[in-house]
Amino acid sequence: MKNTAKLASKFCQIAWVVKDIAAAEKFFIETMGIEKFMRMENISAKETEGTYLGQPADWVFNLYIAYAGDVQIELIQPVSGASMFDQSLKMHDAAVQHIAYWLDDAEYDAAAQHLQASGYPLIQSFKLPILRVGYFDTRSVIGVVTEIVGASEEGHEFRRKLKSGHF
Repeated sequence: MKNTAKLASKFCQIAWVVKDIAAAEKFFIETMGIEKFMRMENISAKETEGTYLGQPADWVFNLYIAYAGDVQIELIQPVSGASMFDQSLKMHDAAVQHIAYWLDDAEYDAAAQHLQASGYPLIQSFKLPILRVGYFDTRSVIGVVTEIVGASEEGHEFRRKLKSGHF
């Protein structure tokens, strides 16, 4: 299918769910040489049309993002509520939880339909003014969740600024 090739070329991120986001950030800065992380705290399902397992959700999490070369490093710490992040932490402790692919918003629906038609249901989702995010259950085949991000032009600009360290 054409979407498969498109997704492969859009790989962008490795994400860890952690108990202590400050300690994880410190590791990547002091040990791995990342210059700085953009910090987004208390992202709320209620403020982002967030869902979990097909229902409106009540989760809150902290999210730190940086770049290591061309790959985005994402750190997530659950704050409250039921989410796939909280579930992952309970089952696996701190670990790589998902990988992500960055798309144009116009490509998002076809990619989501492709993943679901391939047998990988949507676990969690949310929207921001500049992008929308869906997490699909690919754990049985690759051990982690697969995220797709559909970005507007403003979302692409945000990513360029993040990658350049000018945020």
